[in-house]
Amino acid sequence: MQASETKQIRKKQTKKQVPQLVETQSSPIDEVLHAPLIDQAVNPILLVQSDQEKVEQRGRPKKYSPQEEAERIAAEQRSRAQQKYRIQRQEFRASANDLQLLLIRRLQKTIITN
Repeated sequence: MQASETKQIRKKQTKKQVPQLVETQSSPIDEVLHAPLIDQAVNPILLVQSDQEKVEQRGRPKKYSPQEEAERIAAEQRSRAQQKYRIQRQEFRASANDLQLLLIRRLQKTIITN
């Protein structure tokens, strides 16, 4: 019973507001601290340009600036790689043929018995 009585007493008690002894006045420092940094309504174009400059400056610089030059160089790299792999494939086939012929000769020389 005592627990329920204390709950009822607590409910009846209300929080009293503490009177403020000192009046708060806004100082010029507070106005500066809470003021918006940039008025976006005045110069939205400048903000967009500065954002684009920041994006361009981020990371490492591009190796090839114009898109056409980058595509041309990429095509050259692809053709060089295809040529290199074509030569490797031909050399592998030639070496495989040589190995097969060598094995056939050795098998013909040896006598296989059951």
